[in-house]
Amino acid sequence: MKKSEWSDEQLEQMLAQMPGIKDNRKPQEIYQNITLKMNKRKKKVWLVPTIASVAAALLLFILAPSFINNMNSSSFDSAEMARENSKMAMDSDNKEAASQEESFSTLQKAEEPKQDEEAGISSFEEQPSQSYTVNDVGENEVLLTYGVYLGGVMFPSIVSIVVESDGEDIIEQWQKNISQVNEFIRQNIGWGIDEIPVSYFADFSEIETKDQAKAVRVDVNNTIQTESFATGQSAEFTQTINSFRYLAEDFQHVELFQNNQQGIMIGQSGITENHIDVEKDTKKAYFYFMNGESGQKLLALSYEDYQTVEQALEAMKTDMNQGDYALHPTINSEIKEIKKDGPNLEVHFSDDAVLENTDPYILMLDAIMLTAKEFNFDSVTFYGNIDQIGSVRFGEQTPVPLAPNLLPIH
Repeated sequence: MKKSEWSDEQLEQMLAQMPGIKDNRKPQEIYQNITLKMNKRKKKVWLVPTIASVAAALLLFILAPSFINNMNSSSFDSAEMARENSKMAMDSDNKEAASQEESFSTLQKAEEPKQDEEAGISSFEEQPSQSYTVNDVGENEVLLTYGVYLGGVMFPSIVSIVVESDGEDIIEQWQKNISQVNEFIRQNIGWGIDEIPVSYFADFSEIETKDQAKAVRVDVNNTIQTESFATGQSAEFTQTINSFRYLAEDFQHVELFQNNQQGIMIGQSGITENHIDVEKDTKKAYFYFMNGESGQKLLALSYEDYQTVEQALEAMKTDMNQGDYALHPTINSEIKEIKKDGPNLEVHFSDDAVLENTDPYILMLDAIMLTAKEFNFDSVTFYGNIDQIGSVRFGEQTPVPLAPNLLPIH
């Protein structure tokens, strides 16, 4: 194309010479014409999209049932899957909860002994302790003691009960309760306690002698021939008489009667006895007896008398054999020194001696105090590397027990 040879000024002059053109229509008419043409143009433009929309709606109508069935099936499967997942989750939760509960239960059971142990850590006053002695009785109670043998007339001992006072004198109450003691012995035959030989005696009573001293009158069964007693029978008879040595009343002796006449012969001694003195301090030592596998320990007196308390305590460190039976030692810790301070006996254990607040050591202290009682001491003071064993406080005077072997009779 050839470039125009007309300049701008020439073009402007040419246009200015052309005739004028004027539109005589009103502005409103022009606007309406323009709007009408625009609307017509729009209808032509949107015709194809409208047809496409109608076709899409028809296709959707045809395919809708199949689509809905697929949707329902998919929804059902999804619901089933959700339910299975939920069930599995619940089972898992239940198992986890059960596991947690079991773990908690196991932990709780494991904690219980610990709690019991913590509860058991308390002062000595709060801890009930085993005791082999009677140390006190209540205001309206009375202590009754019975001389018996252990292991088939092998070892002499004393058993005790505490009962409510019935207002009668102590000998009447003592006699009244013999049957109860024998019944307990029969029910606990494994302990190895021999019964009180009631067939030997007809009656017991409290009397007053000419010098106004208290005594016990024993009426022997008229049908019994005491002079024919074997050694064991004589021992049983005499040990029953020894019942009264630990009673609270200060009985000096026992007077013996048969056929309403004073004086009997015990065994084949050839000597007629009018009375037997009630010995308060026989100077014997205390060991312990346990029959077979009963597990029940009973304090028992030695056959032998000792000249000093030191000798008695030394003997209590070893067994004392008697035929097929034996008394077992009660002292299991080393004693460094024994001192006498008037009516008080001081027992000093070695600095490195083993001392514990357990049954063997409670038994040891009870046996030592009863042995001190045999030598007429009123109290014992223990010294060692412990503050207290059972109810006994170290470094303080402890009154000697009233009697040994309290039977649990209520």
